[in-house]
Amino acid sequence: MDDNLYNLNLDYLLVAKEMIAAGNTHKAQFYLGLPPEAIAILRNMTTKQLKALARSNYLKFSPRFNPSHWQEFMQAQALGADSHEQRAKELLMFLINDNPS
Repeated sequence: MDDNLYNLNLDYLLVAKEMIAAGNTHKAQFYLGLPPEAIAILRNMTTKQLKALARSNYLKFSPRFNPSHWQEFMQAQALGADSHEQRAKELLMFLINDNPS
């Protein structure tokens, strides 16, 4: 298994578990795209179980951004040479404002 894929999966699952344990289930649903059913399951999983789940050969979450937002972002970048920090902020705004429907 690709270590990068494992690390992505594990990081995602650990962040989700931490948000849920802290009582931020609504944030976990909004920011991470977790369905209510996943909240209940993750709440009861151990770290050992999360690691085993992360070892699958595919991504455990799906990005919610619309490809057109990537195109808009890249076009905006071609027009101006902003700092890396400014580009990161703009990318986050594109992703936050995305409608997953």
